[in-house]
Amino acid sequence: MSTDPTDPAGLTSPVVERAVHTEMGSITLVDGALRLSGEIDAHLCGTWRGSGTDLSGVQVVDAREVTFLGSSGLALLAEVARAHGRGVPLWTAQRAVLRPLRMTGLEPLFDVRDPAT
Repeated sequence: MSTDPTDPAGLTSPVVERAVHTEMGSITLVDGALRLSGEIDAHLCGTWRGSGTDLSGVQVVDAREVTFLGSSGLALLAEVARAHGRGVPLWTAQRAVLRPLRMTGLEPLFDVRDPAT
């Protein structure tokens, strides 16, 4: 349950629905929040896809701790946007996330929110 459903940092007693970790990064689905951290690369995303997790329940993406977003990570975000529809809240100020989204034209699919504000 969340104190503010739009801000995944507000989760007080999260229920982890699915988690995939590698040495360099992780993807976790917690109470409708898709949390990405570290390097979101082909290996991690391939492992995530292999889990068969349904992304239609994702309500928000927390990418505050992403250090690298590869093409597989971009594809994952595009999949979330398709499942959710336009305006998926995306919490990040990381250049590693924002730059690839802008360069690929995917940024308009998200409601980018700066965690500092």
